[in-house]
Parts: sequence; C-alpha cells; structure tokens
Amino acid sequence: MITEALLLLVIFILLALLLFSGGGVFRVRRLSAEVETMREELVRMRAANEALRNNLGTIGDERTKSFAEVCELARDLETLRSAIAGSSQCQKLLAEKYGTQPSPELVNRMLAARLRVDRATKWRLAHELLVGEVGRAMLRALRAGGTIERASADAGVPVVVGKGQVKRLQVLGYLDDRLEITERGLEALE
Repeated sequence: MITEALLLLVIFILLALLLFSGGGVFRVRRLSAEVETMREELVRMRAANEALRNNLGTIGDERTKSFAEVCELARDLETLRSAIAGSSQCQKLLAEKYGTQPSPELVNRMLAARLRVDRATKWRLAHELLVGEVGRAMLRALRAGGTIERASADAGVPVVVGKGQVKRLQVLGYLDDRLEITERGLEALE
C-alpha cells in the first residue's frame, strides 16, 4: 500500500510537471492561440500592404518625375549663373537648349518648361539660386537708396563680388539699369 501511494504521488508529480511547467499543456494552448492571432494579423497586414503598394506605385512615379524636373531646373539655373559669370560653354549650352542668351526671358522659358512642378516652387527655387542671401541683402540696401559699395558692405562681401552680384541681378531683371529694384526683385525679397 505504501508503494501504491508512493507510485500515485510520483504520477501526480509527473502529471503536475507536464501540465504546469514551462512546456505544459496550458502554456502550449495559450501560445498556440497567440500564434493563430498573429497569423490572422499577418494576413490582414499583407493585404493592407499590397493595397498601399499598388497606390504608391502610381503616386511614386509621379513624384519621381516631378523631383527629376526640380533637379533639372536647379541644374539649369546653376548653368545660368555660370553663364552670367562668363562661362562661354554654359552660354552655348543654354542657347542650344532654350534658344536665347541669359535674360529674364530665359528664366521664364526655363520655368515654363517644367510642367510637373508648381509655380510657387519653381519661382522660390529660381530666387534662391539666382539671388540668394547676398543678393537679397544687396537688393534691400539698393532699395533703401544705397550705393553698390554700401550694399556690398551691408551684404558683407567685397565690392568686386557686390558688382558681380549687381550685374547678375540686372541681367536677370531683378534690378533695372538705374539700380532700381523691379517687380521681380520685390518678389525675391518676400
């Protein structure tokens, strides 16, 4: 009888170990339920991901094309800056591409050629690359009635650089021949 009780106790201990230990039946059932929940969530996420991927494909292509046009516009504006600074290669390149020499008309043609880029972005980029901070400081000083020397000092650049900047601003229509700020120059200051 003691042997049977002892055997029964060992069986209960082994059964308890099987049911309640780290690899027990209850834990396996709970983990199986969690795995099933995760599988359902994965199926739902895959369906949502596929739907988003299909939508992003068309939007992504349009954004890529728009971004490419912004990059090409920036490259053309930089080429224009170099052409005004005296690069004959850049002047030739722009004349072949747009059929005109550096002028306000050339800037208008460059911007009009970019159909996928909105007007505000095109002009903001043009003002940033063609005028910049030094140009804006010079425009403000010249608008207030200062000389090129005074405008250069206000912008913190040597007079030679200031004269080059004034030349660029005149060629591009931001300043007129009397160093008066034009409507385009006022837009650049905003």
